Amino acid sequence: MLNNNNWLRSKVNMAIMLGLMSTYTVTAAEADEKKKGLEVIEVTAQKRSESIQTVPIAITAFGEGDIQKMGLANVNDLGLLTPGLETNNATATQTSFNIRGITTNDFGIGLDAAVAVYIDGVYVGRRGTSNMNFNDVERVEVLKGPQGTLFGRNSAAGAIHIITKDATADNEGAIKFTLGSHDKRKVEFSTNFMINENMNFRGSFNSNHRGGYLEEKDSVKMYGNQRDWSARGALHWDVSPDVETIIRADYTDTNQQGRPAVTLNTSYGSGDPFAPIEYDFEGKETREAGGISAEVNYQLTDQMALTSITAYRQFERTNHMEDDGSAYARAYFTSNLIEDQNQFSQEFRVTQNGDDFKWTLGATLFHENITQQTHAHFNTRTFDALALVQSGADPRDILGLPFGMGVAGVYAQQFIPQQTLGQIMVGTGLSFEEVMGAIVSVNIYNPHHERFDNEGTTNSAAIYFDGTYALTDSLDITLGARYTYDDKEFYLKTAPTNEIIMPFDGIDNIPLAVAFIPDEATQENSWEKFTPRIVIDYQWNDDIMTYVSYSEGFKSGGFNTLGEAPPVEAETVKNTEVGIKSSWFENKVRLNLSAYQYDYTNLQQLELFGSPVPTYNLRNVDAEGSGFDVELIWQATEDLIFTSNYGNTQTEYTKWQFFDAEIANNSGVSKVGEPISGMPEDQGNIRMDYYFEGLDGQMNFHLSYAYTGDRTQDIDGPALAVLPFEQGSVTGLNDDELNSISSYGLTNIRLSWESDNHPIHLAFFVNNLTDEKYLMQTGGQAMAVGSPIATPGLPKMYGIEFGMDF
Repeated sequence: MLNNNNWLRSKVNMAIMLGLMSTYTVTAAEADEKKKGLEVIEVTAQKRSESIQTVPIAITAFGEGDIQKMGLANVNDLGLLTPGLETNNATATQTSFNIRGITTNDFGIGLDAAVAVYIDGVYVGRRGTSNMNFNDVERVEVLKGPQGTLFGRNSAAGAIHIITKDATADNEGAIKFTLGSHDKRKVEFSTNFMINENMNFRGSFNSNHRGGYLEEKDSVKMYGNQRDWSARGALHWDVSPDVETIIRADYTDTNQQGRPAVTLNTSYGSGDPFAPIEYDFEGKETREAGGISAEVNYQLTDQMALTSITAYRQFERTNHMEDDGSAYARAYFTSNLIEDQNQFSQEFRVTQNGDDFKWTLGATLFHENITQQTHAHFNTRTFDALALVQSGADPRDILGLPFGMGVAGVYAQQFIPQQTLGQIMVGTGLSFEEVMGAIVSVNIYNPHHERFDNEGTTNSAAIYFDGTYALTDSLDITLGARYTYDDKEFYLKTAPTNEIIMPFDGIDNIPLAVAFIPDEATQENSWEKFTPRIVIDYQWNDDIMTYVSYSEGFKSGGFNTLGEAPPVEAETVKNTEVGIKSSWFENKVRLNLSAYQYDYTNLQQLELFGSPVPTYNLRNVDAEGSGFDVELIWQATEDLIFTSNYGNTQTEYTKWQFFDAEIANNSGVSKVGEPISGMPEDQGNIRMDYYFEGLDGQMNFHLSYAYTGDRTQDIDGPALAVLPFEQGSVTGLNDDELNSISSYGLTNIRLSWESDNHPIHLAFFVNNLTDEKYLMQTGGQAMAVGSPIATPGLPKMYGIEFGMDF
């Protein structure tokens, strides 16, 4: 158990010490603002526009200047810059975000994500579409800790809110070109113009292409390309002095190679994640996604406003992956997820900004339809590797296993009735070995494909209230609560699509289903939850505010995507937090820190379990965590700004649920006391911005160093009795019992120039300046056939940008 005695005091003391030694993230002020101190970003974390320094929530915000200055492309880029947030996604269409150790490891549609993603107030939390381009974005807010009152369902870990630019009365536009290494080509365009005195339009377009970055064995080709484009538009109509309507629409198209995967089994390949890769299937991911929304703001009185947001969104995506990371035929394994989703949402809220009492009352409705096909492709030779792994032998011994021995074992033990084998032996006079040899000989080279179909429907409704009352000029109390009701229907079906060919007269072929047990079911369940929030904050003076908060989060229960099973319970989290937001030395130094402790109940965990053929199963477990974040910025001079942050997260499982089969045969292994996988204990980022004049313009030199500590990795496959590699011999992995991913540090530089005389700007950038070798992911579904994979991180990349405003 984590020792929580005096945890709050120790975390705050440590955070203050580290904060005074390190440095925060915020947009640099314009040149004429630097003399007045650091810029303060306005955020809408409490459903109203407020200074980030007065909001009693742990928030990291990135303004337009940050996004441009650091070349941020999407949410995946924020993980290196935000304490308490881990992204590390090697795929654009199957993402997973982790805040303070909490995430969802299920790739299916039976569960929702634990981190809610919003675009302009519209929930887009599905993994297939939550990582969209930062196309014409005004700012991004990362809210850490449960946001169950203001953002509702599926924000148990936190929320990420992307706010795009609104259309204004200015007639302007911009275009930017990027050329870089690995055949990088990117074009960005935006325009804004007045249609009439009451109506304005803003539109943008983004096209991104990049070649591969991993060498392919015995080829001049490179693997790991990017191909995507997106468009966005906004129409702002001032219907009357008291009513405004904003119509927004967006669309994105992605068509590129899938996640790189390299086997760690030296019998299947090199076992080196950074050697030229080899594969017998070229992965591919595609996505078409878009949506439209209408936001209506009605100013009821000087202090009260009504907002309505009506939205429809949809996406289609495929993610066809090379799972075994090799070209070895006896380990051939690929999977493909095909999804088609649409959703409708409606939110009404009334906000009042009174002198002493500020409050928001709202209600939301959400409806979703989603289908998913899960395809597994392998061949019958793969059964050799499967049988070897299930026996507990070293997967590297596959080279010594007689060809077809595993196939015979799988057939005889699980799929061919013993009575049928006996009948054949009596009728032919052949021995058991001869019968199995004949069966294997006609089946051994056959391809094998299985498919699982799912369909889900979700209806959700909620009502919430959040209000802040000024007890004195300095002391505020905030009370909030939300009631959420979720109803879900879930359909699943799979049937055998393969046969064991029986080369004996009078013996029928036998249906064969290895990956997915034949099943069909329709399930329905509902969950409801009341999630409160209470915050007390004290404004000591104009520059220092402290707060203490208690909040709860909720993620509704769900279903096992790949097999009928009782629904898993809803996740709930109880979080206690203290924080300080402060400015010093005439706003030249800003220090923000928070310390937190949470108890998580019924965390939903997906695992491959069972033998001789493992299947996916869901279990509920409990966990707890504590940690702190510190963010500090120092404007050393008018032209020099240092920025830094640090996050420490410590988690562990406190209760472990066993499957019935584990209880029956006493085979379960509890993970109580082990850390929740996927989140590094330590994260840090240090940045420097130096502004100076040169070449008849304004220049900025930006330097960033991001550190990610050791982390365990979510394992998609079953635990291997014997690892097919030596711990510590693989670059990027540690030699420890958890086989954790090694820490790494990435250095990025960027030199930009903006002309004093012309509306043009240039920038030169290098990412991963030292060409650090690091791993993003390990594990994978192909552990079932003895082929855990690793995904290497991006190497050094560089380029130049040219832009023009008009």
